[in-house]
Amino acid sequence: MSAMPAQAAQELGRRLHTAGFRPLPDVDDDGGLIGTRLWRVRAGYVEYLALRPSGLAHAVRAEARFDYRRPAEHGAVVEHRFGHATNALNWLLNSADTTGGRLPRPYAPPARSWPPSEPDPDEIN
Repeated sequence: MSAMPAQAAQELGRRLHTAGFRPLPDVDDDGGLIGTRLWRVRAGYVEYLALRPSGLAHAVRAEARFDYRRPAEHGAVVEHRFGHATNALNWLLNSADTTGGRLPRPYAPPARSWPPSEPDPDEIN
């Protein structure tokens, strides 16, 4: 699969930013960049989308439990999907409505516009 077209990538980025996802680099065991992992915490769950340069993604919803004494453990994975990044994001955003009320849908998006123009000095430190 080839890389995502620029317009599709821009739209995906806008939707992720609006929904409150924050990016982190995703690296392999040798420290090589393999993609980006975008995450957000909602109502006791952590949701993330692991993006790959090919345009594929893994969408995950897990219980937001973590103990620093056992860093390799975390809350149970509740749901996950793999596929094209746009489809994986659609599933993640739309499935929050069908989980029997466990994940309330109302969410206040960040106040900043997309794409961000300059880094916020408070976020640098």
